[in-house]
Amino acid sequence: MALELFIVAMWIMVMAVCAFLVLAVAPLDIIMRDSPRIVVSAVQAIIAIVVVAILAFGLNRLRRAYANRRLHRN
Repeated sequence: MALELFIVAMWIMVMAVCAFLVLAVAPLDIIMRDSPRIVVSAVQAIIAIVVVAILAFGLNRLRRAYANRRLHRN
């Protein structure tokens, strides 16, 4: 895997998470209209924290896979 492909894959993952947060988590305010604002914000924050943690885990696995391929080639 070339460095360019690694960087592209990394940015695709980051942009996918950003799109999910903007398109799925932000509209929870509309869906949970009857709930107090603090509850909606807490739900949004929990979802965002979990998604970012999953992103960090995924980026770490991608980095390890890239590093292993580079080490086995040389």
